Amino acid sequence: MRRKMSEKDQKFETGTSVIVADDAVGVPHWYVAYVGTRAEKAVRDRLISLGYEAYAATQWEIHVWQNGRKKKVERPVITQYVFIRLTERQRAVVVTMPEIHYFLVNKAGATNEYGRHLPAVIPDSQMQMLQRMLGQSESAVRFATSGFALGDTVRVLGWGDNLQGHVVRIPGDRARYIGIRIDQLGCAYMEISPDLLLKT
Repeated sequence: MRRKMSEKDQKFETGTSVIVADDAVGVPHWYVAYVGTRAEKAVRDRLISLGYEAYAATQWEIHVWQNGRKKKVERPVITQYVFIRLTERQRAVVVTMPEIHYFLVNKAGATNEYGRHLPAVIPDSQMQMLQRMLGQSESAVRFATSGFALGDTVRVLGWGDNLQGHVVRIPGDRARYIGIRIDQLGCAYMEISPDLLLKT
């Protein structure tokens, strides 16, 4: 008689994810998984193939080789991190995957009964803004872990009414950028024309 497999066994045997519709431990949130060097895209694709909602912060760009050959490549903007939208129950399963080193924790936040910091949760609005920035921008998007002096809150015309960023200025640079702060990580930013900004 075959024993009943656990959810973890089922997932890794069949190659499909266990999606719990009414998870007793809450609704899904965006968590940040730390992965190996240059593994962002592979881990994202693996998670998606298992049925999870996963996102690697990347941008397509044209790379020109020394011999003049051009190729469109997917460049990681935030390296060694993959964003995954999970319930707490699903996260407890995903963290056991060999590709996932650990989940980023909120060191400034509360601790559990064992004195450990809870996993960092990225607000949906920040994820939407990051995805829109990377998906629609023709300008190169960069990421900085150092803080910026945040200025006016703005909307970018054509990006939707609910997505907001901040006008930032990088020290030593006269250009104007729009930046979106990603909690616990830093700020993604890109150069933008003032004509596209609407102060809120």
